[in-house]
Amino acid sequence: MFAGEFLCMILFLTKKAFTQVPEQKMNPMWIAIPAMFDICGSSLIFLALTMCAASVYQMMRGAIVVITAMMAVIFLGRKQFAHHWISLFTIVLGVFIVGFVNIMATSSDAANTASQTSIAGIVLLLLA
Repeated sequence: MFAGEFLCMILFLTKKAFTQVPEQKMNPMWIAIPAMFDICGSSLIFLALTMCAASVYQMMRGAIVVITAMMAVIFLGRKQFAHHWISLFTIVLGVFIVGFVNIMATSSDAANTASQTSIAGIVLLLLA
């Protein structure tokens, strides 16, 4: 993924060098800001994956739909209809149930460090 993003930058610079492209008002290095967030998010996700089960990881990653919908409302001014809000509520409920069951299952185990690891993994997933 990072290599693909870098190839886009190379293509942009190559096109600018060989063709008559109107002067850009935007500095192409602004690409570094979302790329930095992408690297930080991916690092947190992979770290969290080492701390929890893969099934929990996959379910918790479903929360990205909720974040995307909220960003669409805030930044793009998109209107969410009733069926959108119902589906978002269902996703949040499902993610909550999966996280809660995982925490309860690991906290009932005799190994206390396993429950802390699982909770830390879930927190990292939500942060990412």
